Amino acid sequence: MSALRIAWVIYGSLDQVSGGYIYDRLVVEQLRALGDRVTIVSLDPNGGALPELASTDYDVIVGDELCFRELGPLFRSARASSRCVLLIHHLTAWEHAAGTARTELLALEKAAIDAADVCIATSQVTAERLRQEQLAQGVWVAEPGADRFERPARARLESNSDRIRLLFVGNIQPRKRVRELALAFAELAHENAELVLVGAQLSPEYAEEVRAVIARAQIASRVHWLGALSEAFVAEQLSQADVLVLPSLLEGYGMVLSEALWSGVPIIAARVGAAEELVQRTSAGLLYEPDDASGLSAALARFVTDRELRGALRQAAWLSAERLPRWRDTALSLRATLAKSH
Repeated sequence: MSALRIAWVIYGSLDQVSGGYIYDRLVVEQLRALGDRVTIVSLDPNGGALPELASTDYDVIVGDELCFRELGPLFRSARASSRCVLLIHHLTAWEHAAGTARTELLALEKAAIDAADVCIATSQVTAERLRQEQLAQGVWVAEPGADRFERPARARLESNSDRIRLLFVGNIQPRKRVRELALAFAELAHENAELVLVGAQLSPEYAEEVRAVIARAQIASRVHWLGALSEAFVAEQLSQADVLVLPSLLEGYGMVLSEALWSGVPIIAARVGAAEELVQRTSAGLLYEPDDASGLSAALARFVTDRELRGALRQAAWLSAERLPRWRDTALSLRATLAKSH
């Protein structure tokens, strides 16, 4: 296959720690390994002149939808000479309740969608929502890989400790519902359970709300705030976890879910993003409805009180690796779409 010349458009650095940037970075690494020439085009989120992307330099322009304000004009200026591909993790408008802000954001995002030659979603759930809301019809899917971390040599089917370690990995912000996780954890009548929170505190005010819940419930000795960690340390925390908990209200995919399964760790998650599909595929987790206030509490209680269930879920997680995509698969799937659009 002939090499492609790809401009990959993002805000700032590719090394930022969020699911979207991790996806972009790992796909870019795989595309380069396949022989493609990928140039990172960094935009200033605070505005500035748009770059000129000439067809003599690039066959395809891939824009991360996070840059939707700039991508509409950028795609329209380049469309006559280069193919334009919009990569969608989820829409920013979906993070907002109905109202003026959501309407205005959706209009800008729809303009970016309409300016693209093709859209690629990172999950079937996102692709289907785009179709159902009649925002985009021709949507391809390139699911993220699960193999970012080295897989343990064998499953840890049961902890040697009496402690049951619940792990959250994600940025500390309202959409991730960490406050609700702290409230549910406080309701557990199981003194041997501990909660580990890994992630950057993107919203200091929200982080203070979470801390206030923990203080009022007098559970600070069993809640460990580790902040943002390197990939190696995230992998280490997964190796020590009994379960990965992701209570998010909205996820494009929720990559940490498949990464946990790859590491032999079962999951508890709201039924958003790829959570339902992953649990159906692997039988390695517990799900609850995101708008069910008691659902998370019930799932946590069921997990920590049922030793046999914990063992069965961990065994299922360990056996799930062969049913999970690899990052090379992701890149090949995405590349096939880029090559068609070229």
